[in-house]
Amino acid sequence: GGNGGGHTTHYTNNAWSNGWSRTAPNNNRWSTTKNNNWNNRSSNTWGVKWCACPTDPPTPKPTPRPTVPSPTYSPTDSPTYRPTNPPDLETCEWFFWGAEEARGNTLANNQRVPDLYDWPTVVDLSSGSRHIFIIDRKGEAQVSGFVESRTAYRGHLGIKGWVQGSNDFIAIEHVVVNSGTIPLTVPAPRFKRVFAGAGTPGDARAMHSILISEDGDVFTFGNNHRGQLCLGDQENRDIPHQVPNLPGPAAAAAVGLDFTLIVLEDGQVFGCGSNQNGEIGQERKIHHSLVTTPINMPNTTEPIVDVSTGWAYSLFQDAGGQVFGTGSNLFSQMCKSTEGDPFYEVVPIEGVSNVQQIFGGSESSYFLLNDGSVKACGRNDQGQLGDGSFAQRDRPVRVKIPKGNQIKLIGSGPSAVSVFFVAENELGLVFASGINDRSQLGLNENNVAAANSPSRVYFGQDARMFN
Repeated sequence: GGNGGGHTTHYTNNAWSNGWSRTAPNNNRWSTTKNNNWNNRSSNTWGVKWCACPTDPPTPKPTPRPTVPSPTYSPTDSPTYRPTNPPDLETCEWFFWGAEEARGNTLANNQRVPDLYDWPTVVDLSSGSRHIFIIDRKGEAQVSGFVESRTAYRGHLGIKGWVQGSNDFIAIEHVVVNSGTIPLTVPAPRFKRVFAGAGTPGDARAMHSILISEDGDVFTFGNNHRGQLCLGDQENRDIPHQVPNLPGPAAAAAVGLDFTLIVLEDGQVFGCGSNQNGEIGQERKIHHSLVTTPINMPNTTEPIVDVSTGWAYSLFQDAGGQVFGTGSNLFSQMCKSTEGDPFYEVVPIEGVSNVQQIFGGSESSYFLLNDGSVKACGRNDQGQLGDGSFAQRDRPVRVKIPKGNQIKLIGSGPSAVSVFFVAENELGLVFASGINDRSQLGLNENNVAAANSPSRVYFGQDARMFN
């Protein structure tokens, strides 16, 4: 979710889809989109989503390949879009809670508990600061959200037909692709992944967003003042533009405040945008990058299978379950005290190993281990670490998951001050901690401003959906 965003979640059977494939301890393969995709961001209200779909048998380690297979990558000067009679993608139903303006409703109203959304099933979705993207079974991307100001809006919804105020869902119909040296506007391709924008409490408008097509092409749009769209300039874009010169198809991406990470299917990682605090791991050589720049991983020979971002820092996970990071460490979100000094190159995160999932909040980090336990570090002023305190942590601490529950999925986002945990049991119970000022935890309690230990999120008569 995001600054004034809404929480969203989608489900069917047996695997949660946040946009990135990995092996979970219950022998199912779980998908998570950082940014994206539990974009549970910033400090007002947040959106969160998850989905369960049948998957194939697990592998011994997380795999960098996306849940939805991609066609062979063979770019041409004239890309072909919307193939004839394409197969439907695996879909899920979804829930919403949090700030109503994120789904085009009245400003300042809140959905206090998870609401099963009256909408066709979706392949993927991501909720950012006051906006939501969904991808339907035909690969079409749609977006809803709130635009504060016509003059300040910078394009993060990816549509031309927006209005000031609340916008109901609108399809993203066109993109700009690379055709030789001339940009070409064409009908939108079939998409498989989406990563919503990360805002700040002071400015939820200066955001950018990312879509990945079934062919593995990356499309960026929105704010571009630091080159975070990876397009070679600093001009904002109001519809998705294809990122040029990637050496292969993308599996996932992550959206920071003013930078972008892209993971290829072969495990290579690229970044663009701000490097002011070392966000894209380029040491002190550059302040920002306008184009996709390789990120060196000096402490591992394994492919990178997952990435996540906060406002101004990055986390990386390799296929062996080791975790690395770079960027801001103002609140010890790199699990080490540096008196606020950032890291300008990628370094190992100490105190965690055998990790199966990572997530960055705005300034807090989360690590799901293979044994179903969760550790966290960093900022904790709203109880977002879930350790029962409000104290900042400069070493990984164990999250106080209710007794008898092993966790198989976590969810947060790049400007999040809250986090969600899905348990491995017959009900698949969901727990949440952190800020709740806009009902972003879904706890149905207006008098709870924050929860510093994971509290159960109830889904009413649909609680057994997580079987």
